[in-house]
Amino acid sequence: MHVSVYCSYMKKCVGVSVIDGRSVLNSERRSADRYCFNLDLQPKGELTLLFGEQIFEVWKLVNISPFGTGLSIGEPITTGSKVTLRYRYGDDVVKTFGTVAWSEAENSKEEGGGFRIGVYFHKDKTALNVALFKRLTDPYLKIG
Repeated sequence: MHVSVYCSYMKKCVGVSVIDGRSVLNSERRSADRYCFNLDLQPKGELTLLFGEQIFEVWKLVNISPFGTGLSIGEPITTGSKVTLRYRYGDDVVKTFGTVAWSEAENSKEEGGGFRIGVYFHKDKTALNVALFKRLTDPYLKIG
């Protein structure tokens, strides 16, 4: 099991894995909690990442919060690049803006061999960030 927790001593989120009943501290790159999707709970509709004139299909939405996201795409994008994340479902289109925080090749054992990237959303676009987060998570977070 892997969880992300806030460490007040280190003043950041850290990853903790539980292996054979023991806690193991992991390197954690994100600075805010994320809502993690299971493989069978991918959002309906079209999720794309725009970088300049290029449009990348998001293969997998790994996690998301109003502050950023982790996702898989087919090409690497340089850390520090400005990007737009766009979600389209029917006539509904929501997009927000961010910066690539990190990018690395997927685990070679995973099918597709794409790239996993982390994007932090721009703080001055909070309303758009929250709107995108809500559109992507509402179907899974509603209870009753």
